[in-house]
Amino acid sequence: VVIGLIFSLYVLLDKEGLGRRCRTLISTYLPKVSNKIFYAAEVLDESFHSFIVGQCIEAVVLGGLCVLGMWILQFPYAVMIGVFIGFTALIPIAGAYIGAGVGAIMILTVSPFQAFQFLIFILILQQLEGNLIYPKVVGQSIGLPGIWVLTAITIGGGVLGIGGMFLAVPVFAAAYRLIREDMQRRRLVPIVENVEIH
Repeated sequence: VVIGLIFSLYVLLDKEGLGRRCRTLISTYLPKVSNKIFYAAEVLDESFHSFIVGQCIEAVVLGGLCVLGMWILQFPYAVMIGVFIGFTALIPIAGAYIGAGVGAIMILTVSPFQAFQFLIFILILQQLEGNLIYPKVVGQSIGLPGIWVLTAITIGGGVLGIGGMFLAVPVFAAAYRLIREDMQRRRLVPIVENVEIH
């Protein structure tokens, strides 16, 4: 972890230089496909940027709904637990459950019955958020339909766990966009070739 953090710090400090060197290297050794590689990298960068923005919006929405619901139901530590659940919601799908576990332990110190009620409330809220809000907010921000967001999270989580959930959505979004654009281009090429020039 420490070596990874140090390495990422070096990459961030010299990202422009590294980018230039990578572009030069690819242009030199792969000149025929360099434009396609650069475009794919640009689409992937846009997908990751949009995904992170969408994740942050979704975390704020979930945290706000949690605070509001806890306040209405008169649970203790509403703001503290709601903010914590909002932060843990940055981990796709599973994050809110992690926050719910910590929140339930905090409420348990006040009332075991309220802790049980809180878990039921979070379960319902997480189902609504995970199946309705999350695919809409994150899917719209990255241009990926909701069904594909859920598919990406399921496959990514199954293959690489929590890290896979986080990485799969922007990767799926980039692949979805590149495939869609390639299909549109391939459909237009035969039409243009069949047009007779007079």
